[in-house]
Amino acid sequence: MTEPYQLTLGQMAQAIRAGTLTSEALVSSCLERIAQVDPAVLAWASLDTKAALARAQQLDKESPRSLLHGIPIGVKDIIDTTDFVTSYNSQIYQTHRPTTNANIVARALDAGAIVLGKTTTQEFATRGNLSPTRNPHSALHSPGGSSSGSAAAVGASMVPLALSSQTAGSIVRPASYCGVVGFKASYGVIDISGVKGMSPTLDTLGVHTRSVQDAAIALSLLSDWQGLQEFERGFTGELIVGICEDPFWLLAESATREALSLARERLVRAGIRVINITLPSGFEKLGAALDVISDVEGLASLEHEWQHHRDGLSGGVQEKLRRAQTITTQRYEEAKHLGRTCSEQSASLFAGATCILTPSSPGYAPLLELKDPGDSCFSKLWTILGMPSVSIPVPLPGPLPIGLEVICPKGQDTLSLQVAQHIAEILNQTV
Repeated sequence: MTEPYQLTLGQMAQAIRAGTLTSEALVSSCLERIAQVDPAVLAWASLDTKAALARAQQLDKESPRSLLHGIPIGVKDIIDTTDFVTSYNSQIYQTHRPTTNANIVARALDAGAIVLGKTTTQEFATRGNLSPTRNPHSALHSPGGSSSGSAAAVGASMVPLALSSQTAGSIVRPASYCGVVGFKASYGVIDISGVKGMSPTLDTLGVHTRSVQDAAIALSLLSDWQGLQEFERGFTGELIVGICEDPFWLLAESATREALSLARERLVRAGIRVINITLPSGFEKLGAALDVISDVEGLASLEHEWQHHRDGLSGGVQEKLRRAQTITTQRYEEAKHLGRTCSEQSASLFAGATCILTPSSPGYAPLLELKDPGDSCFSKLWTILGMPSVSIPVPLPGPLPIGLEVICPKGQDTLSLQVAQHIAEILNQTV
């Protein structure tokens, strides 16, 4: 018998609207699941079980207003919440209680969602202190950073949806490691106000879910995106998948190579045209350019902490900000110029392809003892280009999950979700 916590967000919403499941029963089921598995996973920075159950009981007296009505969610701990401390995993902010909710949280609450608590994050969602979270599939491995708790909470079936952010690869990489869907919207699609910023040029919000459909449902309620009905009609055109191994294929481990090979094989067997994509000259420098932008803008974003609470910053954050001080204005402007130039040229990548399929991570999640949240090399160039990314799990036999990401042109979020859904269905077809 399927327990309520095991359902997808879409299934939960359908059952609540049909009257076969109450929000109180759903929240109770998720809380029982958390009590059972979180002592080993440690995905939550904070929880409020009493408040969640009280809100569920109240919502059960109201008619469902949206597909998030009565649904329990997690919120990454760099996203402001008035009902919870927002600490950014920083010792400076251990008692910080925002006076207003971030826009994305306000939208979720308006839609009837129930925030169970805050999910863990790497310090300021950058290169600082790691969260204590462990991979839900192996306590010996990392869940990835910086959206560690969000991906792990969904991967361990504690909640069907967690709000997350990405400045380099913080949604896509943990999704790959934890075996869930990670959706990073196009830059600017989801309002980022009320989120502790690191880089105004790069910071983007998204979600971790169990299915691509769930990500589409969430996007429709957390932003002004109007593409849910179109998404639900499915992709109907000719799908041409461009496989991109550039520019870091030498860093791809055997699991990633096997995942991409399996995807190519199953897509071709399904009659999908698959081509190889080669990046134009200059694109191989985008990852380094992103690092420059993130460092310089990170110093500006954390100026208060740097000037007044420097001793409260971890060694990793201090190192990042000291490095930023060595970057000249010219180098910073050159990095931004490269991003703009490549963005203008990016249409050529999709001249013969509907989407790009590329690795989400170099390989399996690293061992926890290495204190390594993972390498975001395969995500950085798509992040700096502002493109929507959807990481989907690949059904590859192995000790840990592995994912691939679907990329579409900036602003084509509906297409990215449609295509990712279609590719996921093909990958999961029984052979």
